[in-house]
Amino acid sequence: MKDVVIIGAGLAGLVCAQQLKHSGLNVSIVEKSGGVGGRMATRRLQGTWVDHGAQYITVRSDGFGRFIHKLQEAGIVQQWTRSVHRLTPDGLFPPSADEMYPRYTCPTGMTSIAKHLAADQKVTSNTRIVSANLQDRKWRLTTEDRGQIVADAIVSTMPAPQFLPVFEAVLAPAPAFLKAVKSVKFSPNITIMAGYPKGTPVSTEWKAIRCVDDPILSWVSHDSTKHPQEITQPIFVLQSTREFARKTLEEINLEKAGQPLLNQASQLLATWFSKPEWWQVHRWRYALVEEALGVACLSTEVPLPLVCAGDWCAGSNLEGAYQSGLAAAAALLEMLA
Repeated sequence: MKDVVIIGAGLAGLVCAQQLKHSGLNVSIVEKSGGVGGRMATRRLQGTWVDHGAQYITVRSDGFGRFIHKLQEAGIVQQWTRSVHRLTPDGLFPPSADEMYPRYTCPTGMTSIAKHLAADQKVTSNTRIVSANLQDRKWRLTTEDRGQIVADAIVSTMPAPQFLPVFEAVLAPAPAFLKAVKSVKFSPNITIMAGYPKGTPVSTEWKAIRCVDDPILSWVSHDSTKHPQEITQPIFVLQSTREFARKTLEEINLEKAGQPLLNQASQLLATWFSKPEWWQVHRWRYALVEEALGVACLSTEVPLPLVCAGDWCAGSNLEGAYQSGLAAAAALLEMLA
């Protein structure tokens, strides 16, 4: 039985692991964080859940639609809204007719999808891979605590900029593969999670807002509406533009980096946005793919079987990550046949 290591427990990695396990391979997943999900990230705050990564799910393909339908039947996913308002310099506007389609979220946070997929998988968390080498026709991965992981094949779902320091030296015999990985560029993001006093006047139009042509804000949502059974107070999620996040990328004080988002929402929507009861800031250094590769996954048999997958391959959303995970499993199975 072939041993396969998947690096990263986001949607692409978990979907790939599921497919490979069903095909009879010995699959293990290593994840640098303390939990699963990647950018399907949720925090438990003030007695409820707050999504500070991917904000919702859309469905474009039949296959992904079936996947989401199964999660709905299991009570993991529900439709959140069909309306995402547009906030422009001229004001707040409802969506056009062709922009009215379902957006799905999870009552217990977006990470619950990952937890569901990981339930029957071998996942080792808090394990960062720092180098990759070859020995006896096997991959040998070294972890941050100097542990060793041996595998016949690897699927990496790390963002391209994190993949390169680990694998670039050993992939010298695969220049075309390396060139493709190096072409991928990511943008950062700053996300604010903010709670406001009970009774704060919240407009129903603020459920989901896409900010257009704003220098600071890209997204504002009333996150509490995703978790109606656990509403304790109005909680909002605000996300920055990639340009603003780049300007503050080296700011050590995250609250200093994030305060302008609250101030901007205060000017554009309501003055009370600038003074939450509590707030937290998260910086995503590799949040947004500027331009996906346009292929479902990237694979090489030189020097040994290796596949890269993730939304940076197939498309910059959760459906892209799902499709990339499926494609990575198929590519690896073909190489190992």
